[in-house]
Amino acid sequence: MSWEAWVGIAALLVALAALFTSVKNRQLIAGLTARRGPATRSESEQSTEDKSGTPVAVVFNPSKNIDLPALKRLVTERAAETGYGEVRWIETTVEDPGLGQAKQAVADGAGLVIAAGGDGTVRMVAEGLAGTGVPLAVIALGTGNLLARNMDLPISSTRDMVNLAFTGSSHAVDMGYIEADPLSEAEKVEAMAADPDAASVPSGEHGFAVIAGLGFDAAMVGDADSDLKSRIGWVAYVASAVKNMKAQKIHAGVTAGDAEPVEIDARSIMFANCGKLPGGVVLAPDAHLDDGWLELVIIDTKGGLVGWADLVRRMGLAGIGVTNDGLPSTGRIEMRKTRHASVVTDSPARVQVDGDVLGYATTVRSRVVPGDFSSASNSGCVVGYLPSRLDTQSRAATKS
Repeated sequence: MSWEAWVGIAALLVALAALFTSVKNRQLIAGLTARRGPATRSESEQSTEDKSGTPVAVVFNPSKNIDLPALKRLVTERAAETGYGEVRWIETTVEDPGLGQAKQAVADGAGLVIAAGGDGTVRMVAEGLAGTGVPLAVIALGTGNLLARNMDLPISSTRDMVNLAFTGSSHAVDMGYIEADPLSEAEKVEAMAADPDAASVPSGEHGFAVIAGLGFDAAMVGDADSDLKSRIGWVAYVASAVKNMKAQKIHAGVTAGDAEPVEIDARSIMFANCGKLPGGVVLAPDAHLDDGWLELVIIDTKGGLVGWADLVRRMGLAGIGVTNDGLPSTGRIEMRKTRHASVVTDSPARVQVDGDVLGYATTVRSRVVPGDFSSASNSGCVVGYLPSRLDTQSRAATKS
């Protein structure tokens, strides 16, 4: 092994150690705060709210390794204690992973919909509830649990998540949407040369609650081993990340809002509705679920492993509020707030939304709809209540 490689590995290890230290410090602080228990409404506040037997729907992913009878018992008991009515349980399927079930729950009169599953289930249920005013609660059962982390849900305790579903404060939060043009025949051939299973991103808009992107991030989640994820959780993404570190960069024209297009080379181009990732990593410190903006994030590295080590270090520092330490950089993160953006790449790139790979595209557009769905939360990115006027009218306005 060359000396450059050894230096790169050493730098990466140092960066990871620094990141681990910052994460442990954040977890210690969070742990001290969490001893007070998850944020819930007071008993007096609960008693003044007339649930009138409002029905509850739980959209759950049956493929998750859960004790379903115990979960049903816990949810049913808490619903009764807080004045809700009948609890209806609806399974997701491969053909419909949550969107149709959420819409049907609303049509059937549900006053609260709980998504019990991973990021894919949560994303689809959130999209199904968008614009309806029916609140979403989350019981996180997946690997990344992105939205749950960004709302500071107590993901280590199913009981606490269930309690928060019925007693947490309800906030209107933003929803991001992404759509892509279908690949041309020549682009399909190019994509399939690298990935025989390559296909275009399905037509239409696809909602995301946390982050959508193309490039390295999509390749990382797409190549993560399913068995490894079930055994060691989100750490499985690290192995996939290492595999894709030397992947070709994206050359693209990026347009943020009404600005002129800018030509860039990047590892990843992302649209962040919120910025917290597994492991305590904060990708976009200024991205908030309820601010009406997306954070356009452009990530690039140079210098091989040294560049990636520097990027890890910078993300770790961002997690504790340090955005510029004055040191030379071989890892670059650029961010810009926007309400809509577009990306046109030279070659087909994989596209992901909240950890689900949609397919390949060369032209991608993204937008945000403020206050598009309501969610029961603890704290995290959701820091205030946005009124329901940010609803159907905003959905139409932001599409123009």
